[in-house]
Amino acid sequence: MNVTNADISAALGISQQAVRKRTGQPGWPDPLGRVKPGGNIYDLNACPFTPADKRKIVAFKALRAAGPCCPLESPPEELPLDEEDREHLWEYFDRKPEKQKAEARRKLAAVQAVAALVESGIGKMEALATVGAQIGVHPLTLNRWLTKATSVDRSDRLAALVGGYVGRVTKAEVSVEAWDYFKADYLRREQPTETACYERLERAAGKHGWQYPSLKTLMRKLRREIHPDLIILKREGADALKKTMPAQERDRSVFHALEAVNGDGYTFFKYVRFESGEVCQPHCWFWQDIYAGKLLSYRLDVSENKDMIRLSIGDLIERFGIPEHFWIDNTRAAANKDVTGGVKNRYRFKVNPEEPLGLIPLLSAQVHWATPGHGQAKPIERAFGIGGIGEYVDKHPQFSGRGTKKNPLPIEEFEQMVAAESAAFNARLGRRSKICAGRSYDMVFAESYEKSVIRKATAKQSAMWLLAPEPTMAARTDGSIKILGNRYWSEQLSHHKGQKVVARFDPANLHGDVLVYTLDGRFICQAPCHIAAGFNDRDAARDVAKINARRRKMLKNMAQDELRLTALQAAKLLPAEQPKPEPPKTKVVAGVFEKPQRAVNQDFEEDPAERYNFTATVMAGLERQRKNRL
Repeated sequence: MNVTNADISAALGISQQAVRKRTGQPGWPDPLGRVKPGGNIYDLNACPFTPADKRKIVAFKALRAAGPCCPLESPPEELPLDEEDREHLWEYFDRKPEKQKAEARRKLAAVQAVAALVESGIGKMEALATVGAQIGVHPLTLNRWLTKATSVDRSDRLAALVGGYVGRVTKAEVSVEAWDYFKADYLRREQPTETACYERLERAAGKHGWQYPSLKTLMRKLRREIHPDLIILKREGADALKKTMPAQERDRSVFHALEAVNGDGYTFFKYVRFESGEVCQPHCWFWQDIYAGKLLSYRLDVSENKDMIRLSIGDLIERFGIPEHFWIDNTRAAANKDVTGGVKNRYRFKVNPEEPLGLIPLLSAQVHWATPGHGQAKPIERAFGIGGIGEYVDKHPQFSGRGTKKNPLPIEEFEQMVAAESAAFNARLGRRSKICAGRSYDMVFAESYEKSVIRKATAKQSAMWLLAPEPTMAARTDGSIKILGNRYWSEQLSHHKGQKVVARFDPANLHGDVLVYTLDGRFICQAPCHIAAGFNDRDAARDVAKINARRRKMLKNMAQDELRLTALQAAKLLPAEQPKPEPPKTKVVAGVFEKPQRAVNQDFEEDPAERYNFTATVMAGLERQRKNRL
């Protein structure tokens, strides 16, 4: 074994100057070489050390060779533990903190140093004393470590040397009936306290003679034997169980700006007075771009309804364009027929195969249903949480002390605040999503929007969201339609008598024109409102008569253009009458069959009064056969 000046100094606890002084004395061998750091290299067996100093140096070298990771130099021995026990042993090691694992590595290094001294010819007790003195451990303690390490395979010694204190191993007895009762009482949605459950267990055990331990012991048994997620499911429900699973990470970079949007409603805390005079907490519907996270449009109203959702889609399209995908909740407000009519798997309202297409299908966009209250399914819900849009609107200093039910905010002022804070929300820097990487939502959206293909809406398409749709039936007689008691008619409706159509109208101007479409969204006409006139209104009657006269004249002109032949002229175009052809003769003749007649004796002339009775004859024959058998 080779040693250096540094090894001798560290092992014997003397300075390197003292080592150099000792190695310079007569009788010391010449150095084998020199290294930095460490100094001269000597052969330990050739050096005139005392036996005690040699053991110290050997132990030091063994400890340093073992190192913190404790490498194994010899092949594994025969396994004293089976595979299941070894797995349990290493599972126990993995559950320990790093401090105890480091202590186990120190113990293993000491054990390996003792083994190295023993292999070099030094006695076991002397090796234990030498290594124990160097690491500050009593030889008996070191011997216990050695016994524990040598009882397992070399590859399992590290796990065997970790702190193995498990506390008191005696277990209190509990009856099966008492244990079942406690679980049934504690694991339920009412979430009773453990103390209340234990008190009821005491009363039930006194009646039935069950054996049970203390409350703390029962709760330790419950947490040890019942899966923690099962406890959450039974006491808090399925929604709480979902939170115990890691959230699915969704990559939004598969989209570009405005390719996919998601929408949701939010109720502000402040009270607002609307133009109608109603005071309530305003509801707001937001649309957010999924790719960038930018808030694109919104609408405020007294409640979450289909009109605000339809108009907010119109604001989104007029400002930015038509998205390809819409993610919304499958709720009654969001999944209304005006917006999602004709979409499969809506599961809201009665599904009618003849219902008109909603706004989103008419725009050739796809509807995707999201789980309500599930932030991973709709990223916009994160904009409503802590630090979201509500934090900056409801708690704005301008509204301090205002916005109560007795002191509501004007709707105009509140709308201005929502607009300002939405713009600030989009422009805020330092967004930490992978796509933003410190930039704002506005910057990310603008960068992708400039290089993306965006569909724009035409002026005719704007009627889809500006006017409310109303499915109705065109009259079978004249094709007119009725909406909220008003009648609308146009000449083009004559081609759709008795058919279902969709009329889009302005709810604030019911006497204005309506736009009429087919169920699949094709434009038919713009029909004016026909207001009922007074019973004795002659002017209105004359106007109607003029309209009818003009219509009859138009139809006559149309008939002249279309019917260029009269019925008599058409009759003359028929060929002359031909004689009726004789019917073909058949070669198959049907047979004629008569009833068979009874043979009559030529010499006997039958009395005309007698008749041949077939039934009587048969009965007489049967009677003769019976008598013959007897």
